[in-house]
Amino acid sequence: MYKLHLILKYLRKRRIAWVSLAAVTLCTAMVLVVISVMGGWVNMFLKTSQELEGDIIITRMSDTGFAHYDEIMDQVRKLPQVTAAVPAIITFGLANFDGQYRDKVEVRAYGDLDQVGKVNSFFKGLYRQYQEPMEEIDQDTSLSAAEKAKRKAELIDKGPSFDKPLDAETYKEYLPGKNIDASTLPGCIPGTRLIILPGADGKMNRGPGIYTDWVQLTVGDLRSVESVTPSLATSTYWIIDDCKTNFFPVDQTTIYVPFDKLQRDAGMAAENYMEKVDGQLVPHVDPARVSEIEVGVAEPAKSSAKDLAAVCAAIQKIVDDVQSKYELSGTSDPVEAQTWDQKQAQYTGAILHEEVLLVFLFGIVSVVAFFLIFCVFYMIVAEKTRDIGIIKSVGASNMGVAEIFLGYGLTIGVLGGGAGFLLAYLVVHNINQIHAWLGRELGIVIWDPRTYIFETIPNVMQARDIAWIVSVAILSAVLGAMIPAIRAARLNPVEAFRWE
Repeated sequence: MYKLHLILKYLRKRRIAWVSLAAVTLCTAMVLVVISVMGGWVNMFLKTSQELEGDIIITRMSDTGFAHYDEIMDQVRKLPQVTAAVPAIITFGLANFDGQYRDKVEVRAYGDLDQVGKVNSFFKGLYRQYQEPMEEIDQDTSLSAAEKAKRKAELIDKGPSFDKPLDAETYKEYLPGKNIDASTLPGCIPGTRLIILPGADGKMNRGPGIYTDWVQLTVGDLRSVESVTPSLATSTYWIIDDCKTNFFPVDQTTIYVPFDKLQRDAGMAAENYMEKVDGQLVPHVDPARVSEIEVGVAEPAKSSAKDLAAVCAAIQKIVDDVQSKYELSGTSDPVEAQTWDQKQAQYTGAILHEEVLLVFLFGIVSVVAFFLIFCVFYMIVAEKTRDIGIIKSVGASNMGVAEIFLGYGLTIGVLGGGAGFLLAYLVVHNINQIHAWLGRELGIVIWDPRTYIFETIPNVMQARDIAWIVSVAILSAVLGAMIPAIRAARLNPVEAFRWE
């Protein structure tokens, strides 16, 4: 009991110990905030990379794409671990937005729209078709929880579409030129930041006329690989929705169009032609091509790197077999199946190395707390030498004296670690509001999505990070108090009474 009494007395009376308490608190909070933001950014990057293109991607380096994709997809879909597979065409173009401004864009098109939601996050990014209806379901107080779940499931099963939300008569008022039939113009879905600027509050303010604007899109013909001047195809679309993935480079540069339309404009549709063989014209077919096939994998295979790699190997065998069938294997530019992390390895590897380096650097900073506690406790032992002599003279053992100061250090560690966790929790969970306030009141913008890719700062703390950082803080406090505690335990009571 006397040990606890002395620990609490020293904690109240010796205010110099509060310095070590503050050091543990600040170091713990600082490391937790940095690890949470940096680790959260890495997790967001990895998660978004997987969601944008699926678990496994079948692709070829050449922009001209690859053929016989239907046959590949048919066999891939038969694998028990595969939930869906969709073809995709990716190219670049020049977009004229409503005759007001032009911008270079990445043009994407997905086939088999009914399966897209099982492969990537494209559907979840659509505001009019997914996000707005989901908000309306959540806010409808007349619906029970079961009815809300049912309606959400029905919405997800419906999937995305390029159907125009307005009637032909309405579109006639906003035609981009003469002699154009409004009903024949297809729909397109630009990335949100291509057509909407955030307001002062950071929210995307969608005006009432967004779905009466048009986009004139020009893309190159990917068949013209031998031509010095490739042919171009220009088409006009109505904006029927916008896509917000919260991944800044995608939302600022990407426009989605119907699959069949882009396949024709980009010269990747099937084409019949005549070829002279032995003096006679023989009909031939140039098969349709795509840029890639995105594959969704079911749990638990997608969560295990080993299992996902095994599925990828099985898909690669299917690809090789189809390529061999048409004598296309062994080329210098083969069609390859890659897991999402293999495709992003160049970026994720560098990011993970930076995270390890950052943790190491802040670990060195945290050592300051250890030395500060050591110095403070050494001073306390020096000042309390007479008290130590009195305690030992009335029967306290060497271990008992050591336990007083070790318990003192443990108390500092527990209180400092707990206070640091609480401070870090408040900062991390309100970090976007704090950042918005700094920008609004002081004009300070630290988190620029053009640099950090994401529009919001990660604000989730991982239980694993909390556990080991707080544990290290407590251990540092105990270790910092250990040498002074040993010194106190070894003091001779007689020499302690003579201490000046």
